[in-house]
Amino acid sequence: MAPGEPGRSALRGAARGRGTLSSALRRDNALSALCARGAAVYRPFAALLADVFCFFYAPGASLGDGSGCDKLQHLVLKYLYESPVYGALRHRAAGKYQESLSATEEFGNRLLEHLARPADPGDRKEARADAAPTEMAEIKNLTFADVVTAGSGGPVDPSLLVLAKRVEGAIESAGVLTDLCNSWGIDPGQIRAMPWEQRSALGAKMANSASLKKLAELVGRWRALARARKAKRTPGVPEEVQDVSLGDDWPLFVPQELAALANSSLRYDFYLRMIDRAVTQYDPQSPDGRGKGPILVCLDTSGSMSGDRDISAKAAALALYGIAKKENRPFAAILFSSRDEWISFLFSGSQVVSRTVSGEEAKLSVLEGIVQTATFFFGGGTDYESPLNEAVRLIGGGGTAWGHADIVFITDDYCDVTKEFTERFAEQKRSMDFKVFSVIVGARAQDARTLRKFSDRVVSADQFDDEVAERVFDAI
Repeated sequence: MAPGEPGRSALRGAARGRGTLSSALRRDNALSALCARGAAVYRPFAALLADVFCFFYAPGASLGDGSGCDKLQHLVLKYLYESPVYGALRHRAAGKYQESLSATEEFGNRLLEHLARPADPGDRKEARADAAPTEMAEIKNLTFADVVTAGSGGPVDPSLLVLAKRVEGAIESAGVLTDLCNSWGIDPGQIRAMPWEQRSALGAKMANSASLKKLAELVGRWRALARARKAKRTPGVPEEVQDVSLGDDWPLFVPQELAALANSSLRYDFYLRMIDRAVTQYDPQSPDGRGKGPILVCLDTSGSMSGDRDISAKAAALALYGIAKKENRPFAAILFSSRDEWISFLFSGSQVVSRTVSGEEAKLSVLEGIVQTATFFFGGGTDYESPLNEAVRLIGGGGTAWGHADIVFITDDYCDVTKEFTERFAEQKRSMDFKVFSVIVGARAQDARTLRKFSDRVVSADQFDDEVAERVFDAI
């Protein structure tokens, strides 16, 4: 048997699944390397890995009687088939290539870690000077559990420890990333281009973080919402008012509401409703200049944005990327926090260029760019000038193709900007022909006064919900 090629199987009815894995081994360097490393510790490792893949991928594969295959291989598969936890994971991955492949790789790497772990010093035999570095591991005990303790309550050093939680995370992240790839026309094979350590860490995050799962759900829902809002627009009409809504956006107030300011008996009620963001205002669906140029999203990742606000803001940003990709518009996301604390992701064709405050640049795949945009978080203070300066740099560096740009600025905090910045930024807006749409979430209406210094339109809301998302999508 050639190294890395599957040997005898412990399963019945697994020929198709093993053939699928053999094809993957020929084009997947990471998986081939795993098999080679595994064979140096446990000779039938490739055969075991092939059976594990069939367990997840092929619902019709069943456990054999163990004849003709290695005993450890049969024991591992017997455990998988008898474990309710792994049975549930198998049900989730069945027939799904990427999910099954990720689960198999995660299982194989974790298995190899424990197979290659040195024995307890008290049990270790004197090493021979001429011992080969690839000597097979001696398996004394086999333990499958999340936590192992002795009868006295002390820890036990098992020869093998398989963590279903890590495999669940691999399936979870592979499913989410595959959906993202399919949604944006990215080859799902790019998932395999990410280093295993990065995919494994993301898998662990997915399994333990309800926030990332919610992000994935929001991205899907808001991408559909964005498409629906775009479909409502009437082409060629500079501005079309199709509805009215409630809010606190002064330029959009209907005349009857403004007339209340002239009446002393109605003025107090007007201001009360404004505080509650309940003033009747126009809801324009197609303002002039939208849908022409790049989209740049500045995302506040200060400490106060953690949790649901960060999830919603990033989901909106990724939904906007879906719009930009469909309409062949350049897209950039700028994540910011304290002064000179930001990172930008410029999405251009099949690659993403990330840039930090030091000027250091790195080239990423589109999938890596999406993942980093979704998971990166500074957690510091708030500074408006730094991300806007980076946005201007991107617009200026894009040439004529970056005219009519739309900047979407999302924050939940208040900070001030200097007079010099305000004047310079206003001149840059005129000369480069871009607009700024700002959203302030969970802050007081008066805290938007700085945003109004550099924004064409400001929306304030208690929380970033579907209504706010609609207004963001309408604005671009």
